[in-house]
Amino acid sequence: MSAATLTSADRIRELSAINADIPKLLSSAGQAINALTNRPLASPGTGDDATNDAHKGAFAANTTAYFTTLQSLSARLRRQVYALEEAGIITAEAATVTSQSALQAAAAVAQATKGARGVANAQAGVREEPAASSVTNGGLGNLDVGWLNSRGDRVGKEKEAELFAEARKLAEDTERSRRGEAAPEPDETENEPVDDAP
Repeated sequence: MSAATLTSADRIRELSAINADIPKLLSSAGQAINALTNRPLASPGTGDDATNDAHKGAFAANTTAYFTTLQSLSARLRRQVYALEEAGIITAEAATVTSQSALQAAAAVAQATKGARGVANAQAGVREEPAASSVTNGGLGNLDVGWLNSRGDRVGKEKEAELFAEARKLAEDTERSRRGEAAPEPDETENEPVDDAP
């Protein structure tokens, strides 16, 4: 069996067919989940939707359709990726980050540690390129998500509101004790946090 060479138009038609199957995949998943509820089944022609057997059968049929379509999509997409690798459009290697700061850091380390070999290469005219660093932090590089989260002030506002409420209560209690009045019964809503967020 000879391997047929596929043209770009053939590849695009295959990708279009894959694209057409994605809604089928999502529909199968949705119908399988719907079969787990007490809602009526979406399949036409079923008179007794409320039985457990009908729901079990719909769930089994839809999960089978889901996994069959998923496996088909996965295999076809894998073939497309292999074709792109063979054509040299994408590489089979792991993704790398080649940001200027990463390259400068690698160059500085290489400069500091190159020793005699580096001197020999420099004299021979061989230029050492710094290696690209691998993807770190999910592609975010040195971006610290904790730093971004610390910029939000919702927690600070909530704590500030709690402290103001406690200070108000303390001042009111102090004023009542000066006048000789009894403290009021504690309100259950006093200790609930104030929600200023939208």
